[in-house]
Amino acid sequence: MSKTKNVYEEFHGHTPRKITSVNFHNPQKLVYLGKAVSIVYECDKENGGGDGQLWEYEHKFSKTTHLYTDETAKQLFILGAKLKVTDRGIEN
Repeated sequence: MSKTKNVYEEFHGHTPRKITSVNFHNPQKLVYLGKAVSIVYECDKENGGGDGQLWEYEHKFSKTTHLYTDETAKQLFILGAKLKVTDRGIEN
């Protein structure tokens, strides 16, 4: 079982219907955009209180979480010292 599948299953509470590969640019430097305040996303997760239906989840970030982009301005990066993804969602 791949690490990708494990992370998906831990977060969503069920096996993925499909795993997609994407090209990811690994930049050497980032451009600072500002403080990251929160993120809202839609997901059908069963873990973390979800029931498998599509719901919106909002996670507020600590004051030490920041938003960056790469030099192409086509990828966003949310970085924080204690930021992690768990079965409960995004935590910091």
